[in-house]
Amino acid sequence: MDLGNRGGFPESFLAMCGRGGRCAAAICSRRRSWWCLGLVCVFVFSVSWTAVAGPSDWGAVATPLRMVNLHPFHLLYGVPASFGAHVLTPGASELTASLDLASYLSGGTTGVGQLSAAPNAEWVLIDGETYRQALTLRMGFRERWEVLFEVSAVAHRAGAFDAFIETWHDTFGLNQGGRKRAPRNRLALFYADSDGVHVDVDQDVAAFGDISVGAGYALPQSPLGNDGLAIRSAVKLPTGDASLLTGSGGFSAAVWAETSGALPGSTASRVWLYAATAGVLAGEAPRGLSELGGRWIAFGRFGMTWRPLTRLTLTAQFDAHSSPYHASKLPSLADAGVMIGFGGTLRLTDRTTLEVAVTEDDGLHWSAPDIGLHIALRWRP
Repeated sequence: MDLGNRGGFPESFLAMCGRGGRCAAAICSRRRSWWCLGLVCVFVFSVSWTAVAGPSDWGAVATPLRMVNLHPFHLLYGVPASFGAHVLTPGASELTASLDLASYLSGGTTGVGQLSAAPNAEWVLIDGETYRQALTLRMGFRERWEVLFEVSAVAHRAGAFDAFIETWHDTFGLNQGGRKRAPRNRLALFYADSDGVHVDVDQDVAAFGDISVGAGYALPQSPLGNDGLAIRSAVKLPTGDASLLTGSGGFSAAVWAETSGALPGSTASRVWLYAATAGVLAGEAPRGLSELGGRWIAFGRFGMTWRPLTRLTLTAQFDAHSSPYHASKLPSLADAGVMIGFGGTLRLTDRTTLEVAVTEDDGLHWSAPDIGLHIALRWRP
């Protein structure tokens, strides 16, 4: 993401965004956030112990990578991850502990020189790393129905992996996107327009994210003639801190469909599988970006899975969603969020699986992180 190729920033703007101290008074106690999340973890584990394990279809049915777009402004809307075309049986449960982290550098401006009152002028700089920890509990409560609860914590930090990412890009011949011209190990989440500064986070922050609750229903018979079709929904509650970009300060609701099956020629062996998701989200614009953010987001995913071993699956997944920031002229906000993920799932025990994936943007759109890492541990008691 080469800032210069996109109209870039004047040097005065880059220097201004590197300053510190504007959000220092708003920073919460990181230690308190992690203690609170730990207490929630204990609660969720105690609930899951009461559930009875249902039959497992692990490996024979494709499970999508639960990738999340950690672009700091798009994350606020809460586009949900996918869970697969099957729901849990009555009394069964699944607990997932996940960690997602991503590094990004993008920006642009329609203004010239210093911040001014020029009509329709915009400035954005997005540089740093975002970490998201989540605990997700799914529980089957009646035939073909399940419920979902998810709590999360979000942290935005200076780019500790900048040097590694530059080496990664050089090794594989990937575009550095202006990284070698930008300061290393910097956090700068900044948006301003002709009305003034709306977002300015330049010191490490961590806090609770938004909570999600939802439900899923598996149709008795898939009209597609494959493994199944599940209809899911979720509501995101404004429990995060909008001033620190760990929550939107508003509600959102999503409805989506998930399906999966065997690829042609693999119906019997089920060595090659696929999983697909399509949905729509309606949400309130994040606080501070209410004049910029829209209400609707369309999202979808498609993944192909290979089963080389009984306990191992490898997946390549395409993940995209539309941008709610249509009012902006800056690609870092207005572009669709597009990610490509490569990962695998290892069945550690009959009840526990480990999922690891690496994500990259597609190189054509500017609303997804340069590179990301996804780790999830799933347990069915």
